[in-house]
Amino acid sequence: MRRILISFKNGEVFPATLNEEKAPQTCKNVWETLPFYSIVKHSRWSGREVNFELQTKILPAKENQTIFTSAGEVVYWRDWTNEYEEAPFEVLAIYYGAEHTRSWKGNEPVNVFAQIDASHLERLKEVGERIWLKGTEQVYIQKLEG
Repeated sequence: MRRILISFKNGEVFPATLNEEKAPQTCKNVWETLPFYSIVKHSRWSGREVNFELQTKILPAKENQTIFTSAGEVVYWRDWTNEYEEAPFEVLAIYYGAEHTRSWKGNEPVNVFAQIDASHLERLKEVGERIWLKGTEQVYIQKLEG
């Protein structure tokens, strides 16, 4: 069972377990991009969500997709309608509340591939609200070994 660690600028750290049974390709592709830094921002369309860009080596397929997310879920999203673009816009998003994933185009299915440990959900909500109110900040994602 692989795990990742998501660390925010102010010192908050969130361990998450990859769901390799339901999203094996997404887990593999994200795992292979680690570690990396990005800038996390708050979602404009999907409510209680923070997200950040990444670029995988190989684009994951649609797997374990939904438009309804729960607190602590970590998801992968890209523009699924543009399959032939060389470097499509890709993001990871973390939900700190239950939401309906959408954009200006309507519903936006996402690959749910990881879950932040339940004991960290209250602190995750605080971080999400801080980013919503104060703007972007740096995030670091790495493999959690051992």
